Amino acid sequence: MTSKADWMVVAGFLLTAVGVALRIFIMMRSSDAYPANVSQPGGRNLLRAYSSTFPKSRLPLAMWISLTAGLVLLIAGLLLEFR
Repeated sequence: MTSKADWMVVAGFLLTAVGVALRIFIMMRSSDAYPANVSQPGGRNLLRAYSSTFPKSRLPLAMWISLTAGLVLLIAGLLLEFR
């Protein structure tokens, strides 16, 4: 793991994993806003519910930055590895 491409792949994987963990955390927190006997919304509606429940939270921004940067590093590192 001395080449730059290897470190890009590792950093990309770790950033993507952090982004996915933040997304899971956000969806779990937003599902707590609904009572247990009510049907839970899914997908983007949960993210909208989180932003309306916690309007000043910066977690969605951190999630998107982590996912985007992680995927870019992961793809770039893999392309450099296979070049």
